[in-house]
Amino acid sequence: MGGQSPSDVSLALSYLDTAFNPHNIYFVWDHQIDYIDDDSEFYSPGASVFDINNHPDGVDIYMYDDSVGFLGWDGYGTSSQPKTAFLVSGFMEDPVTLQTYPLVKSHILSHEMGHVLSLWHTHHGTGENTQQDPYECPEFADGSNSAICGDYITDTPADPDMNYKVDFATCQWLESGFDGNGDPDDPNDPGDPYDPDEHNIMGHSVVPCMSYLTPKQGNRMKVAMTIIPALTAVSNYTLSGYPCATAGLNFYPNAMDGELNLDLREKPANTYPYQIFDAYGVMVLSGESQNVLKTIDTSGLDEGLYFLHFYDNGQLTIKQLLVEH
Repeated sequence: MGGQSPSDVSLALSYLDTAFNPHNIYFVWDHQIDYIDDDSEFYSPGASVFDINNHPDGVDIYMYDDSVGFLGWDGYGTSSQPKTAFLVSGFMEDPVTLQTYPLVKSHILSHEMGHVLSLWHTHHGTGENTQQDPYECPEFADGSNSAICGDYITDTPADPDMNYKVDFATCQWLESGFDGNGDPDDPNDPGDPYDPDEHNIMGHSVVPCMSYLTPKQGNRMKVAMTIIPALTAVSNYTLSGYPCATAGLNFYPNAMDGELNLDLREKPANTYPYQIFDAYGVMVLSGESQNVLKTIDTSGLDEGLYFLHFYDNGQLTIKQLLVEH
């Protein structure tokens, strides 16, 4: 679409790792960037872009320029039929300092991925009526109906829709109101039971405050990946989990200058293939190692961003590398 460099894309995807890896959900980038030469799509982001370069075997992320609007839009159908594509564009501005935050390189990306993996907004049923969920209903401030209303997740507090009215510096929600029971919603009252989580990625908070997903949000996503056809088609997750090939994989230094030490001495006896790709997806080095300390000569690599592809019994792990001379 234009406006995002390969290093920007890599930085953006690192937010997904931060948000989802703690829940044992991992993403593998195929290192393919399809640029879309279409001015109408560039200046007017919308769902029509999901029909361009769409792939049935993965989640397609459409990254617009940081200057184009303020938008995160997933290809969401219903809670039982999510679509595996979303777009992010534009920036968010702090009204006090006027500092801008590009949305592509933030947890807005994680927010939209959460929708793809079957998460509702934390204010679902309370501060919005989606017309997509026949069971939606407001969650009470005391959380007494959190299992059957709101976002249906009991470890996310009731949220009336913060609507981005959150202080960028303190991460405090700045609004107030009443819930469905008539209970007061006063952020200045420490005894007020209505306390939306300004740090939850699935809320309408501000970029510098969004930082995590809860354990039960993680559980919902993992269950969704085992039962929803659109997600089972792009995931190898099962309810018993899947092995993380990162265990026993150590490498240093990073940044590197001349050599990379691949330390596999904590891994079982086996042969482990590896490849190194540059930021444009071109393979620049490859080889294999036993479970030993392997030194890889990287002196021929230019400065910049690279990616280590490491294979353990067919399981691929991708790690970011940096070369500095």
